[in-house]
Amino acid sequence: MKRLIQIVMAGILPLAMASMVAAQARPPAAAGEPQPVTRLGGNYIEVANDLFMHVIALADIRYSTTENQDFERRVRDRASGRNPTSTSAQATEADENWILLRFGAEFRYQKNLVMHMQFEERKLIDGNTMDDRANCTNPGGTNVFGTAASSENVGLHIQQFYIDYKFEGTPLRLRVGADLWNLDPAGLIGRHDPRAVVFGDFGDVDVLAGVVFKKAGTRLGYENNNDFLYYTFSAGYNARPHRFQFDVVYFHDRFTGARMAVDGLNTESDKFGWTGQSTDSVLLMPSWTGRVGPVTALVQGNVVLGTARGGDRGIPTVAGNPIFKADRKYDIFAGGVVAYAEADLGIVRPFLGFFWGSADKDPTDHSLHGFSSFPIRSSSQFTGVPTFAQFDISQAVGGRDRACPARLQGLPARSRTTTGATAPLAANPLAIGTDVMGTTGATDCWHDVVYPFNDRVGRFSHLGIATTYSNVGTLMIPVGVKVFPLQGHEVTGWYAYRGIVSSRLIDIAFAPELAAQGKRHIGKGVYHEAGGYWLWTINPYFDFRLAGTLGFAANGSKDLAQLSDCKPNVPGVQSCQGKDVALHGEARFRARF
Repeated sequence: MKRLIQIVMAGILPLAMASMVAAQARPPAAAGEPQPVTRLGGNYIEVANDLFMHVIALADIRYSTTENQDFERRVRDRASGRNPTSTSAQATEADENWILLRFGAEFRYQKNLVMHMQFEERKLIDGNTMDDRANCTNPGGTNVFGTAASSENVGLHIQQFYIDYKFEGTPLRLRVGADLWNLDPAGLIGRHDPRAVVFGDFGDVDVLAGVVFKKAGTRLGYENNNDFLYYTFSAGYNARPHRFQFDVVYFHDRFTGARMAVDGLNTESDKFGWTGQSTDSVLLMPSWTGRVGPVTALVQGNVVLGTARGGDRGIPTVAGNPIFKADRKYDIFAGGVVAYAEADLGIVRPFLGFFWGSADKDPTDHSLHGFSSFPIRSSSQFTGVPTFAQFDISQAVGGRDRACPARLQGLPARSRTTTGATAPLAANPLAIGTDVMGTTGATDCWHDVVYPFNDRVGRFSHLGIATTYSNVGTLMIPVGVKVFPLQGHEVTGWYAYRGIVSSRLIDIAFAPELAAQGKRHIGKGVYHEAGGYWLWTINPYFDFRLAGTLGFAANGSKDLAQLSDCKPNVPGVQSCQGKDVALHGEARFRARF
């Protein structure tokens, strides 16, 4: 009941405020006089003199089934998390039903002031979680995989809020708050991180400058300016049907007062929670978007430059071993390319994409060459970028990644951060074994959520630092076709290949296991994906979609699976094969207002 009251009050409050403004702005109407209602296009209605309101509501209900995310049936399927509100649980190995609900309002005053606010609730639902589960935990205690019970508190939070003001008589506009945005055409920088940004519109030329707040030192218990901020700058020129754009991002990352939970996992934080780490990097993104005949295309280059300094875990240094020395400096130089083309041939629209990111090959040097658009904990998304809208269920391109092959079952960590009395720190100068993979049992083995580049594997490879600028590189090619057989119907299918550029970091990590099998290198293929959906848009407010994907391990994933042990209770290594198909299916019902 308490939750219900909160939701109702959240909806009543903006309406009450609007009514008060209306009462003050208009003289009372005569008895029986009808009240005028003026529309501002779309769903906006006038609620006071020059004040318009649009109620925002979304109900997204999905039934999904997922299994065999690690390409191996002999390794037991499992949920990556047990928290009903965790987004990772929505792509885990399970038959489940989950919802995304949003409710809010947008107010416009005259032509130059906008206030936007949306509340969100997202969770797995069943007969129990539909009830108020505040202060409740999952039943059953710790499960067979060692995953502890989680809180089932539903939670309701603000997903978007911002104020947008156009300075009358000038080309300038100011926006502050958290909106769903992307900076570059490819959507590598974006999400709904809070920001303050100024836009300038000078006809065919537009510019912007802003500051984005990623992590706050006050929240994490750090001191002074230990924050993660990034500053965005952009300039675009419209020469229709072409657009040329140049985007710049400066990342200012300071974590010097406490250990970093790099993955959000306590185990990884404990292993790799360096203190004293900082990053200063600049991402340069020139791009062209346009149309040539029936083909709409995008080409975007990406170069990142800068420096990073490693930290200190506070572990006593072994004589002659500089592994844990603080203030280890690294130079950053990496690059990437995003390209996309789609041909409008009437009812058929074939498309082709290309993603490439440079790799880091040497974990012993003082250079970082793996391309990533964020130094730590990146999680940008394609949402709001129509070019990649068809990939929102693709685990190779636009969705959550799959689990590590055979979950690397039986492979050792051999971490250099072991702290026992006999810890051979000097003997293990590198992050080897499963530590180099970032995570071994959860989802998102190769890349972060809805992020196209392989930024997870190798992030712990270099000494004294945890950074996504140390990774194995990315090669990804999606190709497919959209078909529009009838009005309101869309059928889309695609094939996507995901691979790495260099296996050097993984080869070092699993050198003993490779030697035991007579191999020298891990293959560069990660996996192949075939996917598709049928979308039926019944009207502007309601649509229904059936979707599914098939995942097939490529040679690199099969190599890692074969190093794993599929029967750990049997003496010796009983190699996995990684030959089983990863399956995902989904039915979505969505209403939007």
